[in-house]
Amino acid sequence: MFHSTAYVNGTVYTMESEGDKCSAFVVQDGKFVYCGSDGEAKKLADEVVDLHGAAVLPGMIDTHQHLLAYASGLTKLNLKAAKSLEQLKQMLHDYAKDVPVGEWILGVGFDNEKFEGSKAMPTRWDLDEACADHPVLLSRYCLHFFSANSMALKLGGIDRNYKPPVEGNVKYDENGEPNGVICDGAGTHVLSIVPDKLASFEAKKDIIVKALGQLNSYGLTGVHPIQGKHCDLMEYTDIYQALKDEGRLTARIYINYDVLPGCNIRTGLGDEMLKFGFYKSYMDGNLSGRTAFMLEPYSDDPSTCGVCNYESQEAITERLREGYQQGMQIGVHAIGDRAADMLITAIETIYHEDPHPDPRFRLIHMTTLNASLVERMSKLPVIVDVQPVFIPINVRSADSRMGDTERGAYTFAYKKMMDAGLMLTGGSDSPCDSFNPLDGVYALVNRKDYTGYPEGGWHPQECIGVYDALRMYTYNAAYSSYEENIKGTIKEGKLADFVVLDADVFKVDPMKIKDIKVEKTYLGGKLVYSRN
Repeated sequence: MFHSTAYVNGTVYTMESEGDKCSAFVVQDGKFVYCGSDGEAKKLADEVVDLHGAAVLPGMIDTHQHLLAYASGLTKLNLKAAKSLEQLKQMLHDYAKDVPVGEWILGVGFDNEKFEGSKAMPTRWDLDEACADHPVLLSRYCLHFFSANSMALKLGGIDRNYKPPVEGNVKYDENGEPNGVICDGAGTHVLSIVPDKLASFEAKKDIIVKALGQLNSYGLTGVHPIQGKHCDLMEYTDIYQALKDEGRLTARIYINYDVLPGCNIRTGLGDEMLKFGFYKSYMDGNLSGRTAFMLEPYSDDPSTCGVCNYESQEAITERLREGYQQGMQIGVHAIGDRAADMLITAIETIYHEDPHPDPRFRLIHMTTLNASLVERMSKLPVIVDVQPVFIPINVRSADSRMGDTERGAYTFAYKKMMDAGLMLTGGSDSPCDSFNPLDGVYALVNRKDYTGYPEGGWHPQECIGVYDALRMYTYNAAYSSYEENIKGTIKEGKLADFVVLDADVFKVDPMKIKDIKVEKTYLGGKLVYSRN
């Protein structure tokens, strides 16, 4: 006989439908076996836990993370707090005092768009001034752009004669010398020569466990780690498999790669704790760095429309076709509207020439669109994986990038996509930004940054309700990995993944959603995080 536990006297939002709730549920053998009234739950259980009226949600799922990169960042200089170039230089200078001369220094998390004064990326000369005795490579929060000092550039062989993998990956001064700002493949090239502090298998396992504990503290019971090899965002299935075997996984993993697996592996291989997911491709760069591939030039830099990672429409179509024919779910990063157009064209081509049952193509980011693109998407079997926490990051710069045009109105156009019948999921792209799903809900409901700017919200017609926002991190997220029948809502027969909050997300002032704390997180009925 399995031990059963009743959780009673709660405000349990099942997320089965809007407004659906109960006061109690019973957990047995890792699953919900009853959802309903306190009295009936008590009759069915060996043990009773009083929730004291607390709000309860299904365990939340982040559909887009670079988990090992986030975990590795815990061992690096965190520059997220830098509010100016001078502060960043001082933080680097102070950190270097405790690092042996000549040893690499890696920094993460800065956002030059938030700098006071000049918002330019730090150059080699800025970093040389702060730290000339170490090779230094700092990655911008977006993980696409880097700043390197002179020693790092020299060790990486990046000089005026260096040929970057993609034109534009290296920025130059007026004399044709690299100025220290590099991106994507060039950044990965330099990272490839940096000694790995987490080289051992055991070290990687331990740092992943630490990172998962942090995810649990924000109510996450599932995560979709994604490899981005061209940005040195690596993932390793054997790490997660070993942790599962050791009973150390505290979140369910749906792992995804940007290379095709061997042995004819298909999407879905695995079990409830660890599954092989989608095949990832990258169409373009990002909005803040003006490398997202646009149909028209950037409003604040008419000299560029961004960068495409493929030389032709045929090249991206063939790449997706190869994965599709292997039985892989397809996921593609596209941020600019021209990148989105090429991606949709590729999917239209491969799907209509050979319609597979229920392919659930995953369109990742889809930051800037237009009415035609949304209509075309609505006619395809696609899911849109978005990152709501990008709204607070971009509200102060997106208008300058896009201009006061229709293009601006179709940037982070989540409501328009929902109204067209598209399913959206919530992710963070961590370590780019916060993986707290309630930060994402705050962003979706308010469309403001964390200071409340702008008053009234940025393109407030795109605000969505709390239920729809939470659905993106629960049922919709489970659906995106073909697991909607086993998780994503609180329902009899589903896995007992649930979260207890310190305030009711449906009743608080919407501006206070970001302040809600997770009290407890349960995975399969097992407590994996407690605030106290």
